[in-house]
Amino acid sequence: MNEFVAKKLGEVLAFAVVGKETFEKGKNALSSVLTPKVVEDMISNFSMHVEIIQKIAREEKVEGIVNKKLEGTGEKLRKMRDLYVGDQWDNSTELLEWSGFFEGAAIVHWSLVKGANETIKDSGLTKLAQDCMTLHEEILKKVSYLLHETGKNKAKN
Repeated sequence: MNEFVAKKLGEVLAFAVVGKETFEKGKNALSSVLTPKVVEDMISNFSMHVEIIQKIAREEKVEGIVNKKLEGTGEKLRKMRDLYVGDQWDNSTELLEWSGFFEGAAIVHWSLVKGANETIKDSGLTKLAQDCMTLHEEILKKVSYLLHETGKNKAKN
């Protein structure tokens, strides 16, 4: 695995870590629109992705590169999220709007990993990249639907 792929793994690792943190911190508000089970499943999925990415990094002996990128990208994501959400962690609409940005960015980062893996052909990474892209696409679709419905309902008042 070359440095480019290792850095991209660090970036998607940051999305998993910050995604987990976000769902944990916004659990009450998100549970009111996504259901508590969906929120718990998301936290579990993000945790599992963290473990798998860290295992790949260890096996490929690129932990240093991955962890450095994790730190930098994680910091950027947290700053953007915290600037966007502010003190509105109890506002499901704000969290869903932020999720639209976050999920779209996660999808394109996983797309880079998936493309790189078509060259390096790591079978574990193939499944992970596809699973993660599918997960983030499903979340984005759900978030878009919920925001659409929110817009319809708020316009009635």
